[in-house]
Amino acid sequence: MREDRGNIGFVRTATIHGVDALPVTVEVSVGFGIPGIAIVGMPDMAIQEAKMRVRQALKSTGFEISNRYVVVNLAPSSLKKVGSGFDLPIAVAYLLATGQISAETIGDRLCVGELSLDGSVKPASGQLAFEKLAHDQGCGLMTGPTVAGVYAQEGHDHVCLAQLSDLRDEVFTSPERVCATDKGTINDYSDIAGNDLAKRALQIAAAGSHGLLMIGPPGSGKSMMAARLPSILPPLSKDDRIESAMIHSVAGLPFERLLQGERPFRSPHHGASRAGLIGGGTPTAPGEVSLAHNGVLFLDELPEFGSSVLQLLRQPMEQGTVSLARAGGTVTFPARFMLIAAANPCSCGYFGDPKKACTCTPTQIGRYQGRVGGPLMDRINLIVDVRRSEAAKVLSTGTGTSSAQLKEGVTQARAYASWRQTKEDRLRATRRGAVRVSAHKEPEGTLAANKGSGAALLASCKLDAKEQSYLEVMADRFQLSGRGIMSALAVSRTIADMEESEKVTREHLFESVTYRTNGFEG
Repeated sequence: MREDRGNIGFVRTATIHGVDALPVTVEVSVGFGIPGIAIVGMPDMAIQEAKMRVRQALKSTGFEISNRYVVVNLAPSSLKKVGSGFDLPIAVAYLLATGQISAETIGDRLCVGELSLDGSVKPASGQLAFEKLAHDQGCGLMTGPTVAGVYAQEGHDHVCLAQLSDLRDEVFTSPERVCATDKGTINDYSDIAGNDLAKRALQIAAAGSHGLLMIGPPGSGKSMMAARLPSILPPLSKDDRIESAMIHSVAGLPFERLLQGERPFRSPHHGASRAGLIGGGTPTAPGEVSLAHNGVLFLDELPEFGSSVLQLLRQPMEQGTVSLARAGGTVTFPARFMLIAAANPCSCGYFGDPKKACTCTPTQIGRYQGRVGGPLMDRINLIVDVRRSEAAKVLSTGTGTSSAQLKEGVTQARAYASWRQTKEDRLRATRRGAVRVSAHKEPEGTLAANKGSGAALLASCKLDAKEQSYLEVMADRFQLSGRGIMSALAVSRTIADMEESEKVTREHLFESVTYRTNGFEG
């Protein structure tokens, strides 16, 4: 709550914790003592340095600087505060405490912004989180010049301050409106001739939100096909747009395209660190797995990533979140993504290639393939071999299966899965004797397939005794783990949805198990 009490100024602000903004009150007291400024309340180094930025910004914009002792308290004192967004609220609280601006100038607004030495105001990372907090608390928001987020577009009070000196004349501007951005040339699968099996696997992965690994020699088109996956995915739903944009906002990245429904596609280099991939650092920031939330995480040259780094993917792949334990508490980031990976079969890349001999020894091949690790491989739903196309097919680029054709199957499968799930929910509720049954409908475009228990998945497949016996034989033959069996069932359920079949048949099981038996064997 912002108010004036003698020589004390109060201003609302917030600090980022994970992807959420937590409320903080900045209290500034100007009293007698040795001239100077002290900041208390568990500030980080960026906030401690604010005393120098604020002082110079006030001086540059013509405000009076007191020679008294200034104490800045960040309440609650038990909460760790991070970021440079405290510059503006500290300056505003100081101006209120010294009576250089009136309380009505700020009103009941939450202030967040970084100050330059010349007094200009810059937006701080996490704008959407601050907007959400202000909206939830029923107050306005004051930041540096920025693009309007979700709540500002809906008419929420959000004003921008270009210069600290504008507080004298109460000169505020509105955030810029989000306009339709030029997405440039959209890559299409028709550019890739051949590789129909890999395209089929990518279509299944997109329809059911399954993880996919493509294995093949250099130049076979693995990276090109992965980069085109967003072209066959449905747009983000409204809730997913806000969720994904919030993460990018906290990371200080552009989020305008996400608010327009474009799915994130993250492709980190194989030299990425643990903190870069999973999240971490000081202050704790989201990693690539969280930036890919509701979208695609593409790991090219999968075995080149550090083994310890790759094994960290297991938790987010299973739970859809990343929990980072730190001294100040545990930070949780959303991380529900499609894992698409590409790998060479060996160090030289030509193990198993029919036209070019491999130069690796068996020991080198085994060591290279073992970098990924069995536990992670077991969590990837589809594995497909990609071969180099013939020269004639390469020269016929533009005539392959198009993204529009593949997307039609993805859309059809998701719509049918939603209808089927609604029907199954109604049937279960009827058997329980429920009076009212609310229709279940997965939000359009949500990457949330294969949720729920194994029993629910098995029931949705409606396997006959022959199909179940066939799956058992295939599982024994290819030594599938329990997770591998359930993964094969999930993929077969998606294949059946693509054909609008309520029942999973032997053909569906055969295709799904085929994708489980591919791999590094060459």
